[in-house]
Amino acid sequence: MASDFEKRLFLNKFRSLGLNSSNKIIVGVDYGTTFTGASFVSSKGKGLDDITVIDIWPGTFRDTTAVVKAPSRIAYPDDNKGTCTRKWGYEVEPGMTACSWTKLLLDQNTALSKYDDPLLEKTSEAGILHLPEGKMATDVVSDYLSEVYVHIIRRIAKQITEDTLRATPLEFWFTVPAIWSDQAQNATIDAARRAGFGSSTTRPNDEIYLINEPEAAAIASLKKYTTKEIGRLVKPGDGVLVCDCGGGTVVYQDLTTYLILKIHPTLAFEELCTGTGGKCGSTAIDREFYRLMSDRFGKVFERLPMKRKRPGSDFMNKFEVIKRDFRLSNGPMDFEIPLNMNAPDANSNHFDSDEQLVLLTRDDLLLIFDPVVKQILALVQQQIQEAQEVARYINRIILVGGFGDSEYLREEFQKSFEPMGISILVPDKPQAAIVQGAALRGLEGLRSTTKKCRRHYGFQWSIPFRKGIDAESNSYIDDFTGVKMVSGIMNWMISKGERYEENYTCKSFIRTMHYWYQRPETSISLYACDLMDAPERIGPDSYLVGVIEMDFSNAELNRFPSKYIRGVLAYHLEYELKVIFGALDGVLKFEASSQGKKIGYTSISFNTIRYY
Repeated sequence: MASDFEKRLFLNKFRSLGLNSSNKIIVGVDYGTTFTGASFVSSKGKGLDDITVIDIWPGTFRDTTAVVKAPSRIAYPDDNKGTCTRKWGYEVEPGMTACSWTKLLLDQNTALSKYDDPLLEKTSEAGILHLPEGKMATDVVSDYLSEVYVHIIRRIAKQITEDTLRATPLEFWFTVPAIWSDQAQNATIDAARRAGFGSSTTRPNDEIYLINEPEAAAIASLKKYTTKEIGRLVKPGDGVLVCDCGGGTVVYQDLTTYLILKIHPTLAFEELCTGTGGKCGSTAIDREFYRLMSDRFGKVFERLPMKRKRPGSDFMNKFEVIKRDFRLSNGPMDFEIPLNMNAPDANSNHFDSDEQLVLLTRDDLLLIFDPVVKQILALVQQQIQEAQEVARYINRIILVGGFGDSEYLREEFQKSFEPMGISILVPDKPQAAIVQGAALRGLEGLRSTTKKCRRHYGFQWSIPFRKGIDAESNSYIDDFTGVKMVSGIMNWMISKGERYEENYTCKSFIRTMHYWYQRPETSISLYACDLMDAPERIGPDSYLVGVIEMDFSNAELNRFPSKYIRGVLAYHLEYELKVIFGALDGVLKFEASSQGKKIGYTSISFNTIRYY
């Protein structure tokens, strides 16, 4: 609990910034796979120094009083006898059945890549990606985020008084992986709204937006590295690759490269390459560790109660410390982890039965680290090559996220890239960079001036038949026009790698036939493709993003061309479809208009594919 002195200190700080009902508080929220952080700042703040990173989180199961993040886990009473209320973060005891890594289940539409962790599915079978009976992933995420929301509100209220908070709008900036599917981004913001973030009946002026994690990290890191205080290590013309490595935390490995345009009077940068990523972050090291334990101890380890080995257990907390501090230069050769396990037949080089200690060597840790680190290095090398293809050179790599603080990872980056003339930078407290950047985005409006589209988007339509090009099997005669057409042709509205600015809008004019007896509605399927060169026809490399639904209730049908087809009145409806990329709230937006006015209702039903 904050002391009276702390309350006065923060209250005076916010008063000096001119905080009142005409201003707002900007809140950054970094909901991670295994840890979550938050920060806030008055809209009258001057920059990074005025951002408060929340470093007090409830619960007794934390190593120190001040921690910048809380575990992304929640335990329900129905799963834990003797517990009457939900427990979350550091309140969750190691012996509880808890929901961990639930964020992964929001990302069901991102196809697996060659950089993804092959142990992910096996880990889910071990019960870590647990969902209580009757609850979906968005329900669990919403429940967890509702606890985070209450805590954020309490922390802000303690520093500026509840009366001031009630009169002050809140602007939330949620971070999401840049490689996430549109469905996952939509699921995140939906769960956050259900948890209380954004406008509500009690707080109608609150708002919520999304920002991708590498961009948030870039905003904070570039702001630091372009100031006089630390020598302006980043200058105009530099190519900077931001590598979001996560901590004992984020599963995603997210890379985006930026070109620095200017640093005065304000920082300006743009995306240089299409961002890449894979599910090969530092929790993949946890799964490599689980695999090593299973290989060495077999069913003795596998049958241990989850409370002894799941995230948050004493066993994994100790491994977390080892994982963060492990390095080759001047590092220890041997490591011990306490584990209550009955393994009389275990190799004495691997387990001390008397002291109940798992024994690891430096070579063991290399076996655990190297598969993951090699994937990360391969992703970085891919980005460097893509930058060279556009005649640009990357000369800085910034490591952020908790795993960015790993000594071993930094050593491997230095060995791999410093001979190429690329400097490796790790900002102070890299695990807080993303949540600081999210708040700074709202405070100063800093953002990439242009982005590069991460995939092709479009829909299929029909065009006049092209003799000698199109197959007869794909042809048909249009009932309304009588013209020979070919179906299954993709109309790609925006291409992978194409530059776009905020609120970039793509337009297409579409015609569809509508019989008088049908409901005044129509729909069109939105597809995406991750290949560099998109195919002309719909095929296995194109996948469904979702179905855009439109309501023609307000349209005057008699103003459209019409005719009788086989005795039934049909209309040739025409409408303009707009797909808006780069909207502030971070999700795809759609507008449809016909006869010079908006069609009543336009939305998208996202496709759902299970990968886990």
